[in-house]
Amino acid sequence: RDLRMSRGLGDVYKRQAYMWSFVVMAAFFLLAVLIANMILFKPGNTGVTQRRVWFWILAIGTGIISFLINYGIGSGITVPNIQSSYFMHSGIASGVSVVIFIVLGFALSKVFSKSKIGTWF
Repeated sequence: RDLRMSRGLGDVYKRQAYMWSFVVMAAFFLLAVLIANMILFKPGNTGVTQRRVWFWILAIGTGIISFLINYGIGSGITVPNIQSSYFMHSGIASGVSVVIFIVLGFALSKVFSKSKIGTWF
């Protein structure tokens, strides 16, 4: 019975790792959109480089922050098998969230190519 409960608890923790990674990704992506729209077009400086730099900083930050949040949660798990599985899924979730951030950013930059977001790629 304890083994089944541990497995069930492990599944809950794994879902939590992915959930937190995607919450961070969504928040950082919205922040990237806001920053891109706040950078003004100026004569001689269209802000393209600034928008791209902010996009990539937030893309990388998505993975780092989501992993750190998950690491903090995983540190409180006392069952070694569940903890190691949780850390593995935390790393996977962080990587997947970065990839989704980039793919979503690329897609939106093509859809809104005439806007400030269109300068990301």
